[in-house]
Amino acid sequence: MASAIDDPTPALHPSTAGLRSDTYAVDLPDDAARSPLPHPPNSASASETPGQPPQRKGFFSRPWVVFTLLIVFSVLSFTAISLGVSFLLLSPKNPTLWISKIMVTHPWAKHPRVLISVKAQNPNNRLGVYYQTGGTAALSFKNKSVATGPFPAFFQEKKGSRAVDLVLRAANKTMPRQVRNSILNTTTKLPLSLDLTMNVPVRMRIWTTKIWIEELVFDCKFKVNTLSNSSRILNQRCPVIAEPK
Repeated sequence: MASAIDDPTPALHPSTAGLRSDTYAVDLPDDAARSPLPHPPNSASASETPGQPPQRKGFFSRPWVVFTLLIVFSVLSFTAISLGVSFLLLSPKNPTLWISKIMVTHPWAKHPRVLISVKAQNPNNRLGVYYQTGGTAALSFKNKSVATGPFPAFFQEKKGSRAVDLVLRAANKTMPRQVRNSILNTTTKLPLSLDLTMNVPVRMRIWTTKIWIEELVFDCKFKVNTLSNSSRILNQRCPVIAEPK
């Protein structure tokens, strides 16, 4: 009996014995069979929305930012409360102004100059006063404009006083006749009642901090014996007629 010839073709896997001749089975290693298939490069995971970048943590969600903001807010609040209490305890008073001298120069010019010396007094014991830029002064006679000009800016120490010179510009063409006669008549004195209105932005200073800005309106009603060279103030009242609301 002839010996059996070894067949070089390996025996089919038992699970593939019943498959058709055109079907093939591939054995994979155990670790490869358990690992998931990789996603294609262009595909999005189930938890991501296509075309939407991943969300980042907000700036204010960081603990150190919140802590810093709380410190800054606390310091600002403490400073504001301290200044407010100090302001109330100091009971600030409005400065006072009054006229000490008035003189008209270049009376024959197209635009004469009205020079007015004003005395400024700060009645506060612990507060300095800043007279801010932007102040104005207007001289009138019976509600008719005589001259206008700026009110100068300066600082006044506590319980201090100083003279302030106003330079107002007039116009001969529109000047009231009584005012012009009083200026040009050097032999007979012609008394006049005038009105000087001063709008003054004022800021108080506590220690080194400027607070409480407001615009004060001083209405000085005064009478002069004449507007010529020998002018003299006969009487006056300079109350504050407007304060911040």
